Amino acid sequence: MILSQIVIEKFKSLIGAMEPWKSLKGSQFVQHLAIMLGWSIEDASYKVERAHQEGFLDTAINRSSILAHGEDREYIPRKPTPGRGKANIINQGGFSITLLRGMEFMSDGQNQYCLNETTVIPAHSTVEAAFTQSWKEEITHEITEEKPFYEILFGRDISPTVMDFSVHVDENGRGEFELWVYNRRFFNVGADASCYDEFYHYTDQIGIRFGNGIFGRIPPKGAIVKITMTRTLGDVFLLSGQTLYPIEELTYPNGESASISIEVSETIQDGSDMEPTEEMRRNLHYWPVYDERLIWDNDYGFFLKRRFPEVVFVKAWGEEDAEKMWGYNVEHINKIWIAAYAPRTGIREDVMKAISDVPMMCRNFKWHDVEHISFSVKIVGKVLSDRIIEDVKNDILKTLQDAYGRDSTNRRDSVRLHEIYECIYGTGHFDKTTGAWFEATIEGQHQAEFIYQMVSIDIKASAPDITYVQ
Repeated sequence: MILSQIVIEKFKSLIGAMEPWKSLKGSQFVQHLAIMLGWSIEDASYKVERAHQEGFLDTAINRSSILAHGEDREYIPRKPTPGRGKANIINQGGFSITLLRGMEFMSDGQNQYCLNETTVIPAHSTVEAAFTQSWKEEITHEITEEKPFYEILFGRDISPTVMDFSVHVDENGRGEFELWVYNRRFFNVGADASCYDEFYHYTDQIGIRFGNGIFGRIPPKGAIVKITMTRTLGDVFLLSGQTLYPIEELTYPNGESASISIEVSETIQDGSDMEPTEEMRRNLHYWPVYDERLIWDNDYGFFLKRRFPEVVFVKAWGEEDAEKMWGYNVEHINKIWIAAYAPRTGIREDVMKAISDVPMMCRNFKWHDVEHISFSVKIVGKVLSDRIIEDVKNDILKTLQDAYGRDSTNRRDSVRLHEIYECIYGTGHFDKTTGAWFEATIEGQHQAEFIYQMVSIDIKASAPDITYVQ
């Protein structure tokens, strides 16, 4: 029996036991009063159950509830990353022109793009330059009260697009802004440290929190906080052949308007949005284990892949592993090596900066280039005559590329023959009950000898030999 019906029967029973109401027990008035009461309690019970459901991470449905669980754990969702690509800058004028790093441009879709490096374009020349889908924005906030752990929240429309930001504080109102640094949970700081912590509010807003006078300084009332943000739309792309337009007027050194055109030569793509709700729910289970504490080798992989989703390979090792590879050397003491690969340029600088921003003592980080080694797969097989051989070959190569390709975000860390067989069977072309079959063998080096070696498949050398079953 549903709850509302139980309430109706209980209400009538109570009414019948009361002398003044006894004669009305079977009346339409009491019937409708009981129905109203029954459905009111049914609705209240449902709301209590839903509230109880939102109180647990695995059963919560609303994003705000999952964000609240994350805020309780001091969890910061992964920020968006920008799409990257290249464009040809064509100078049609008779003077050389210099475009500064960070200069912003607009596409036909009204999205903003940023020049990665300062570029000089000689007269009547074309230069290819790297661009990212990002732009700078600045907001200011006046401190309204001098109190411990003062907080500032970014706007809800801004927060999902912020990929990076810096904080400057002018304490005396003279325009003398001082850089305050990010320090996770005010780790290893004193009362005079100019720093802040970052958090993510359950209202879907990035927030910054200043110190309490014991761990980090308290900004005085009236101080001006300037927050300079780099924003991106994440997973958007601009196809090759599209045009970019400068936001500001460009001029030659003589003051003449510059005759510049910019055409995308390499599609600007591979950006990623802010961490989605379901991914956040999963990561919250493991967050207490890592919590940006870079202690074990796996900590570095988790940390860097959250910061840079485009990273497909990352390894970290210390002096013990270094001695196994290179022998004993006193220079190895307190040194940690980082090797990472992503299918874009500039990942080295981004990785080393991200790690150096984490406050740690007695650690010296050193970058080590990834060494690429490759293998191929020899495949011989037969399929039924209802299959198109070229489609079969393409499906096999596509599956292997996804599992073992150098730039694949789904790549596997190890190469095993039985897993290659599983991949090929997964194409659906080799049902064992139909007489279709194949054999696969691995050729070349498919196991890393050293930590910094990245193993990937050479697709061009892995042409399958497929024919029809006779």
